[in-house]
Amino acid sequence: MAVIALLVMVCACGRSGAGPVSTVGGTETIVLPRAGRPAAHRPTLERLKREAAESGRPLEEVVRRYAARMAATSSPRPTDFEGYDPAATEPEVTIDGIPYAELVDLGAIARSEGLSYEEAIDRFGSQSSNQRVIDKLNAQFPDEISGVRYVDDQRGLRVGFKGRIPARAIELARTLPLEVTLIGGKGFSAAELRRVQDAVVSRLGSRPEVATMTAYADEETGRVKVVVQPKVMPDDVEEFTRGLRLPRPDNPYITVEVTVSAESVAPRMQ
Repeated sequence: MAVIALLVMVCACGRSGAGPVSTVGGTETIVLPRAGRPAAHRPTLERLKREAAESGRPLEEVVRRYAARMAATSSPRPTDFEGYDPAATEPEVTIDGIPYAELVDLGAIARSEGLSYEEAIDRFGSQSSNQRVIDKLNAQFPDEISGVRYVDDQRGLRVGFKGRIPARAIELARTLPLEVTLIGGKGFSAAELRRVQDAVVSRLGSRPEVATMTAYADEETGRVKVVVQPKVMPDDVEEFTRGLRLPRPDNPYITVEVTVSAESVAPRMQ
């Protein structure tokens, strides 16, 4: 496969914000350590942990029985086939704000990751509440957010901003029970990146010489990464890429990177 970088990324620029800030390459970074973050308040799960310890039963089983009792009093449903768990399909069944369906998933994660059920809850059990904060960040800064992603096996969160880090974003981040790294001055927003990706996909969809293609917007780097399979593999990859005439982003902080592949990368285009 051959890679052609269509545009060159220029360095990002930004101004220092409030709080502990480090500046590297024109960006600003604020790290809010997990120490001192609000601890998850889970009184029911703590009680169920004690019940499991006293009874000698696994915590996952105790949680399942508790959820079944809640489902029975909330909205009884028939259990007419083996393995049916009414609590898992009842959206009102939550334990300390965690939907029971997520607690079921955490059991599967614990087994696949080699963790105890307790560890899986401690590490991943706040994702619903975390998502509410992430939704607020996206809603309040739709033109500034450049990306939000979990890092360090879900123990941390990275939040990027096109310009300087808003004070309100710092306030929201402080409510999360995990380490949060805020990065300002990235020069692009996730919305801009998606628009570039959509324009590239639309253009490629109209090109008769393209058999299959995929596109991925990397919110960490500001790159739209495209893989194209030509109907006929060209002798000159650079000339083929130029001939696609892909739209050039208005924002110089966003780049488009094209890989030409002889292999199929997606269902064949019509």
